[in-house]
Amino acid sequence: MPMKPRSHDVIQRMIPPLAVWVVGKVLEVPRVRHALHKVDRKFEVKKRSAERHAAHHRAWFAAGAAALVIGIGCMARATKR
Repeated sequence: MPMKPRSHDVIQRMIPPLAVWVVGKVLEVPRVRHALHKVDRKFEVKKRSAERHAAHHRAWFAAGAAALVIGIGCMARATKR
């Protein structure tokens, strides 16, 4: 005989869809939407600046990438017997 769902179980099942709905409603508010657009614009400016910087300093970028690869290789080697 199947058990009746308890109120606790029902509430736990309702929380995720309700949270998604609330976040969606909050993101529709004009002040929040404006703030998000502002953050996106700042992020794009910094991203373009970083891309330009990397393009002007390719040698440093390549050296940094190589250092990361070597470091990960050394850590992988150190974990082996």
